[in-house]
Amino acid sequence: MPTLSEKVYPRAFEATTKVPVVVGRVNVIEQAFEARLAQDAVVKGHLGALVRKDGAVWYFDTGCLCYVKDSVFEIHGDIYKKWVALGGIRWGKPDTDESPCPDGTGRYNHFNNDSATIMWSPATGANAVWGDIRLKWAELGWERSYLGYPCSDEVDFPDGGRVNAFQRGGIYWWPDTGAIDCGEVAVHYTGLVCIKETGELSGADEPYVVMGVVSPFGSSGTRSQTYGGVDSNTSRPDLVQLYRGQPNGIALAVQLMENDQGDPEKYKAEIVKAMTAAHQLGTAALGLIPIVGPGIAAIVGPLIQKFIPAIGKAVSDLFGFGDDVIGRQTIVLTGKDLLTLAKRTNNSSYKGIGFKCSTNNLKGANANYKVYFGIVAV
Repeated sequence: MPTLSEKVYPRAFEATTKVPVVVGRVNVIEQAFEARLAQDAVVKGHLGALVRKDGAVWYFDTGCLCYVKDSVFEIHGDIYKKWVALGGIRWGKPDTDESPCPDGTGRYNHFNNDSATIMWSPATGANAVWGDIRLKWAELGWERSYLGYPCSDEVDFPDGGRVNAFQRGGIYWWPDTGAIDCGEVAVHYTGLVCIKETGELSGADEPYVVMGVVSPFGSSGTRSQTYGGVDSNTSRPDLVQLYRGQPNGIALAVQLMENDQGDPEKYKAEIVKAMTAAHQLGTAALGLIPIVGPGIAAIVGPLIQKFIPAIGKAVSDLFGFGDDVIGRQTIVLTGKDLLTLAKRTNNSSYKGIGFKCSTNNLKGANANYKVYFGIVAV
């Protein structure tokens, strides 16, 4: 039964020279190499001049020949350079010659009994994919999937994960989740529930929510509308996009206000300033953030937590505008959180509000509220 790779990327045995092994014949490998070079002028042209012979590998100016399981396979060009950079024969033994991708644009070699691939395209260069991430990419359709070609090798990702960046997203892996593919994620504010109103003499509450987001590569701030006539045990569904981008993790600052004599637009402007300041402090604490592919922040450790002290300070400065603060909370959603919520978690609903996460009970000014958020893959 052929494997998935062999169906889409057939093993290139027709381009190799198979030589029966004769016991005691010490020059079988050398004869196989010489026969391949004599029979295949195209391959000989790709490789250039012979540099050295090293057992089952012959090295040339721009490529090599490898003797694997009685067959001779060639690697050349940028794929060969990537293979050398990864460790050469110690990293992987080829299963194919360099071959054209089915989309007619890229080139590839498979390695290690069809468990690893180095793929090249003019737009992305040569990058290596292996293990569970490769299996997921193959399942999606390789370079013809929505992700396109790989833009990075497999590298570390926060919380003990691994990631390959692709042209239009990434495939992420953790031991307890397996491989998860994703383009971008979007985080929305979806509404609030009043468990208990403030009981002000003015009657029903007029709450609004001020929200700020900090991610490794940016920050933003906004507010909800001001809801009039909010009584206990009622809800106000809504939909405001707070973040859209790669699942690098975000810190979400939430401040629930009761409209009194203040100007909600001042709070919106202040939360934007506060998040900008928090982002500057956070990135200074992190130093240089390594970027993999199209905006994926790859770093060992819980990246987004570095921003939390700065956010706490920035939000605590938001006083004196005339409105009462009912409650505040900073919600941390790591890259792993965003992916599992977006791709593996069903939507919940309460009093007409769809959500995947929420604040704790925000209590203040004799009131009790919860604020809700949705996370989806886009």
